[in-house]
Amino acid sequence: MSTKTQRRGRLLALGAALALGAVLLSGCMGSAGTATSTGGSSTAAVDNGSATLAMPTEPANIDPIMMRSLSAWNMYYAVFDGLTRIDAKGTIQPGLATQWTSNDTKDVWTFTIRDGVKFQDGSDLKASDIVYTYNKILASDKSTNKVAIAMVSKVEATDAHTVTFTLKNPFSAWLNQVATIGIVPEKVYEALGPDKFPNAPVGTGPYAFVAWNHGVDYKITRNDAYWGTKAKIKDITFSFVGAPDARVTGVESGTLDTAIIPASQVPVFDGAQNARVIEAASNQVAFLGVNTTAGALSNQKVRQAIPLAIDRSSIIKSLLNGLATPTGQPVAKGVTGYVDGYPTPKYDLDAAKKLVADSGYDGEAITLQYASTGGSPTDPEVAQAIAADLGKAGLNIKLVGSEQSSLSLSLANHQITGLYLNYWSPSSMDGDVVVSQLLAGGPEDYARSPEMAKLYVEQQAAGADKRDAVFKQIWQWNTENVSNVPLWQNKNAYAAAGTISWTPAVDGIYRAAEIGRSAK
Repeated sequence: MSTKTQRRGRLLALGAALALGAVLLSGCMGSAGTATSTGGSSTAAVDNGSATLAMPTEPANIDPIMMRSLSAWNMYYAVFDGLTRIDAKGTIQPGLATQWTSNDTKDVWTFTIRDGVKFQDGSDLKASDIVYTYNKILASDKSTNKVAIAMVSKVEATDAHTVTFTLKNPFSAWLNQVATIGIVPEKVYEALGPDKFPNAPVGTGPYAFVAWNHGVDYKITRNDAYWGTKAKIKDITFSFVGAPDARVTGVESGTLDTAIIPASQVPVFDGAQNARVIEAASNQVAFLGVNTTAGALSNQKVRQAIPLAIDRSSIIKSLLNGLATPTGQPVAKGVTGYVDGYPTPKYDLDAAKKLVADSGYDGEAITLQYASTGGSPTDPEVAQAIAADLGKAGLNIKLVGSEQSSLSLSLANHQITGLYLNYWSPSSMDGDVVVSQLLAGGPEDYARSPEMAKLYVEQQAAGADKRDAVFKQIWQWNTENVSNVPLWQNKNAYAAAGTISWTPAVDGIYRAAEIGRSAK
């Protein structure tokens, strides 16, 4: 059997990103927010229609105080609002705040709060509710959102329409961060508490909560008193459908209106009268993480051989059906920190062999950990293809597969034994979190470089016009030292009913209010 044949398989349900614990904080291809489609048609949106949107995973919790997760954001962005919002293209827009300013050092941020906003129970949004939301997160030892705002030293309502954050350190990405924090009403949250609030949530968003049928679906209905642009579809159901085949069948039969699907299933919809496929940009980057202190990987020449030995284009063509683009940086186009024109390592087996030979490598086994189950469907085949490529360069790769939750635990606990296959999709659409986790002291950083720590601080303090230059230095450091190996930027494939009008967001998260439905 040829290598190419061995590599063939089904494409992962791209966009259902691998999670690092509860936080996989989500590569764009082409222009952010662009989409292409085949088949189907759309006309004016039906005001009182309904739609069922498939989700590959169900969140463990849907409480913006307690939970920070990729899947939960689908509901957050419907039921709650942040001070800012990230639109479908990944751009920061006003939310509950109409404007904002920061001091020169980016450690004091002041937000002007929108007037006349009401929660879905009819009560008025107050500046004190915003202060309460942030302080409640900071006071919780169980909130997975706490890490996202841990830099807050003080948050205060300086008057009825102004909230000021004083941070412990400069943080240029603060506008992206506050977009992911849904604001709750203090009175309601205090009355219900974290145990009851997820099953009776109240926010200011374009949709109001109806019901959460655990293990089945999550229902919402349009908030006709919403302060902003009203949602196009009246009733939305988020249906939890884990199996890719079931999502495909659901759209085919009409029981689902949208679903992320494996690219291997795209031909199913060729010529379909009632459904179409939408291919859309993604903010997900696949990479190999490296424990730079482990055995042979502590040798820089061995590490430098790895990106040259991997035939990215061949893997993308044979395993990912072309729905990815090779990259040399761990953030996708559309994410702040992406550097236009940054080089992607070219496949050069001879150069890789020479680096391995010059390193004095003695054949010691190097583990490559990956999700054998519970992750992306093609992970086992991708891992095998990478191992084969590295073997051609002279490296002895030992594949170690495990269930996704076990791999995530190893990542979170800094227990990787060699190489590992993973993905990053920063839902904040800012590269700060990626650098923090992979290169600047986070659980996936094994190098613990003082030089990188300094660059990370510089990036956080830099103005918007200076950050790209610092990010370029960070990527150059990573290229030289190979703390991780960026592989490719993924692209998403969705199936949608022909009556659905929709441009998927680059972060793979539904903006339910922006989905339209034409007459059937």
